[in-house]
Amino acid sequence: MRILGWLASAVGIAGVFACNAVTPLLWVTRSNVRSRSRDLMAVPDAGLEAAIALTDKVTDWLGDASVGINDIKARADDLAAAPVVDAASAAGLAKAIDDFISGPYATLRTAYTGLRDRALNVGDTLRGIGRAVPGLAIAGAIADQLEAIDARMQGIDASMTSLAQMGSTGLAEPGVAATVSQRAVIASEHVQAIGQALTDVETWLQDSRDRVIAADRRAARALTVGALVGTAGTLYVALLNVLLFQQGRRWSRR
Repeated sequence: MRILGWLASAVGIAGVFACNAVTPLLWVTRSNVRSRSRDLMAVPDAGLEAAIALTDKVTDWLGDASVGINDIKARADDLAAAPVVDAASAAGLAKAIDDFISGPYATLRTAYTGLRDRALNVGDTLRGIGRAVPGLAIAGAIADQLEAIDARMQGIDASMTSLAQMGSTGLAEPGVAATVSQRAVIASEHVQAIGQALTDVETWLQDSRDRVIAADRRAARALTVGALVGTAGTLYVALLNVLLFQQGRRWSRR
């Protein structure tokens, strides 16, 4: 019985030491995994934040483009209503078209290209992470909204680019100013549709970012709960080993 008591005491002490070693290991592991999880989520979060900021910039430039289109339409209407074609007015309309294409519209296209590339890249990243992270389900795809904006941009191209090639001489010809006004109306409709599509894009981006943040918080909670449960388990096992040690001491005295 005494030998059994010594063995029980030895096992009890070893168990206590093992539990003392496992407990901090659990929290170190939790910290390391949490750090990796945070780094993983930081990539799409930063991309989504940048894409949302780009959406705001594109929206601002879209407003400037709308002002330019309205100016073109107003000049075209004045030229069409004039009883005699005014060369100066035709030149002013030609300049307004050139300024629009090379100014706010060119800036709008550049800003939108940056937004488009960023949004597609972050969408691909989210799909890749979504396959590895439970609960990170991204609703829908952003490509459809971007394709709709692409089509509208092409519509503005078709409405305005050919007009720029006419020059003031072509714009002064009978009936051309009325055509310019009609194309300006079409371009304005495209701008309004782009604005709505941008709202949808920003909604998708913000919803995706909210999902990323929520998934990151769930991961943090799960790791903390797991570490707490593991700690409670090791404490329980340590207590059993203490009892085993005490029982072994009693057996060794017999």
